[in-house]
Amino acid sequence: MITQLGLIFIVILSYELLRYSKFIYLLKINISIYKKIFKLLTSKKVSDTKKEKGILNYSKILFLNSVKIIIILLIILFLIVILRFLDASFISYISDVFGIFKMILLFLIYSYIRKKIHAKL
Repeated sequence: MITQLGLIFIVILSYELLRYSKFIYLLKINISIYKKIFKLLTSKKVSDTKKEKGILNYSKILFLNSVKIIIILLIILFLIVILRFLDASFISYISDVFGIFKMILLFLIYSYIRKKIHAKL
């Protein structure tokens, strides 16, 4: 019973954390920065000094966004570790195919309910 409650707890907290931190937006920014770096490196019209400055600026932004992404993932991992101490079989439960299916299903149901509630407000 505590395993299912822990699963619900993890799914809801993960969803809210990912939504609040704009996780998808951070990933999109990282991808666009990678594209800009590649475009800058392959450009023949830009001088080497401007390439160096551009790569340095893009690298700073990329580093900060990557640190944010890692911190978000570590928080979720920390929540899972805490629940693992409460229930020893929690890790094996969420890594099982049935547990992964349940997590995805709970995630979709929670996002649907959340959208319905916020649409009425």
